[in-house]
Amino acid sequence: MPRGARDASGSAISQLTVRILSRGEWMSGCPEAGEQSFLFQLYNFLSEGSMACANRCGYTVPRMPQHFFPLFADFTNYTRYLCSILEQTCPRCSHVTCLACGESVNTQKAKISFTGELEALFHCSNIQGVTLGVALHMIEQAFGTTLEATQVGAASPAPKKRKVVSLAELLIGEGAESSSSGDEGDFRAAKKKGTGYSGSACEDTSGQVAAEKAQKDKDRRTATLLNQVAVYLPTLKRESGPRTSDLLVHPTSLAHLRRRSGFVNDLLRNDSLMDMSNRATIYAALMDWLEIVSSHEALATMLAMPSMRPAAIRPGPDAQSVSILYEGSPSPRELLESVAIQATAALKSLSANVNKPEDADPKEWAQNRALYDFCKRLLKARDNIDRLLVSTKGQEFVDRMLESLPHIGTSNGAATVAPSNDVKAVYEEWASKARFNYCSLRNPCDETSFLHAYNDSAQKLVGMDIPRRSLAIAKELAILTTNLPTAWDTSIFLRVDDERVDLIKALIIGPKDTPYENGCFIFDIFLPHSYNLSSPHVKSMTTNGGRFRYNPNLYADGKVCLSLLGTWSGPGWIPGKSTLLQVLISIQSLILCEEPYCNEPAWAGQEGSTASRKYSANVRRMTIIDAMANNIKNPPAPCEWFNRRPFMFKLTKVEDEIKQHFRLKANAIRAQLDEWQAKDDGKPTADESANFSGATKGGLTFDAAAAELHKLLDTLSAPVPKPRRNPSRTGRKA
Repeated sequence: MPRGARDASGSAISQLTVRILSRGEWMSGCPEAGEQSFLFQLYNFLSEGSMACANRCGYTVPRMPQHFFPLFADFTNYTRYLCSILEQTCPRCSHVTCLACGESVNTQKAKISFTGELEALFHCSNIQGVTLGVALHMIEQAFGTTLEATQVGAASPAPKKRKVVSLAELLIGEGAESSSSGDEGDFRAAKKKGTGYSGSACEDTSGQVAAEKAQKDKDRRTATLLNQVAVYLPTLKRESGPRTSDLLVHPTSLAHLRRRSGFVNDLLRNDSLMDMSNRATIYAALMDWLEIVSSHEALATMLAMPSMRPAAIRPGPDAQSVSILYEGSPSPRELLESVAIQATAALKSLSANVNKPEDADPKEWAQNRALYDFCKRLLKARDNIDRLLVSTKGQEFVDRMLESLPHIGTSNGAATVAPSNDVKAVYEEWASKARFNYCSLRNPCDETSFLHAYNDSAQKLVGMDIPRRSLAIAKELAILTTNLPTAWDTSIFLRVDDERVDLIKALIIGPKDTPYENGCFIFDIFLPHSYNLSSPHVKSMTTNGGRFRYNPNLYADGKVCLSLLGTWSGPGWIPGKSTLLQVLISIQSLILCEEPYCNEPAWAGQEGSTASRKYSANVRRMTIIDAMANNIKNPPAPCEWFNRRPFMFKLTKVEDEIKQHFRLKANAIRAQLDEWQAKDDGKPTADESANFSGATKGGLTFDAAAAELHKLLDTLSAPVPKPRRNPSRTGRKA
């Protein structure tokens, strides 16, 4: 840096030693079209040769790499330094010339605009290109996104064997206990203590606190950098008025923004709206960035382009060159969709609380308002991108893109799935689209009540405005929209009332290799007045009219025994930390388990025993009779889970998840019945499975239950007959 350099305000800048951005670093990244030539030309133009005085007096100033490519510790020092050397005053004629483009500079303009922008950095597109190129390199360094590529053939230590842990163990640890009394201990003797909502109440969280503090400090520094650089992004909405470089964006600016915006993907890849709201500083800066980029026609389209990153480095044709292999990852627009789905769900819960009530707690209301505004900004950025994509790429391109993105299910889940011979792939695609949606749980015969086990509890909260609870529900639903597990082996579906988001119905598909496999188990869920300081209320609705007890933890009256729900002693709900997702996965993996007999503490050590096998055989018969056949014959309310009041959709007939599940899995279930028949003990079905001792109560045998289910599956698989013409309307014979 030259001695005596001064910034835009005239203050002296101390001499520093800084690294110079090399040509290779400047041009790094996956090339496209003629980008490399533009980058090469600008770097050479600004680092070699000389600049002649614009007044043509014959005076010249040599250009050197240290003029435009020094890497300062922070962006503010870099911009101040640029301003100090950019406007060169000729010692012969006193004419002022721009070092970046060689054109005359209007010295009558203010050095700093009323919005705080350094005017010198808007003089020409050349300075725009170099400023953004160096700035984006600094952002890459701050985010650590300049990842080392893997060199083929390089020696590396053998990978360590990774410990394989189940999803349930990661999310849950303990949490499902038997409802029986006694001092027998935990629900499963071999189960490890977890670190989530279950486990020691005196866990050492000092490491987590320190990590959170470090993350906040890094977020604050990085957000400051993003906000400083965003000032110089091309925008037609600049408060001080658009500049020439805003209208005619330099090709190198476009190249760098396309290549070096990996940090946008890194932030959007964290698809948890709750985590985003907790890291408000960095995500507010990201929203500012996206609003600028998505509102400029020249920039918005790159948000729909895949992000290219180096994956491997191979030797080139000679010793002086290498070949870099790049791999594509989802575009920012694709990643944005998952968060947009969550934001839409959150807004549904928050919309009633955006206007501050007189008696509202200021802190609680402020938190609600902050999340509401964040969700609105996120959806606005998404809509801006799509709008500009339509104008530049066409409606068909946008339609194809939207079709490929995740979304909340439509009125007909089956119709949205692409044809395929791979039934498993079709099922999983359908399940991922259908797992979360809204519906009306209103009683069609009584519009004031709900078809829900907790209707009375819901009625007591009518008209009550509880901002803290609304915020908790908004964050909870946001997580559930995209994080419910869906797979061929087992899935979880949720339906939330479109008016009362505290009323929920859950459908859990019985996991593979359990006596519940492929059965549909319904649970009514209510988020009470004190949620999430207290646990949700959950009731099992799959009981064959109150006669079947499927598990020591699932009563025939619908009671669900889980320490997380406060229905059994043990580590329970952690206020503000535990989630409904943990409850659902607890039921799915710890209650609907391989040997439900062992859920009873007194029988915990009897895995594989004769008693356990008999118990499981009876549960399998119950599953066929009720969780399968009864659900096909008489689906629970709302009878068509995808319907939101049929008259709102012009009485369009749609298929519900239960029948679609059995339709897609019909062949697999037929094979499953053959396997179960080989394991059956020939006994009739006993109602109270928890008290099952081999005595019969005159229930259906396995063969009778399986025969009925086979007929129902055949009915689901049969083509729907075409309606006959009405002779009175067509004038033809039927």
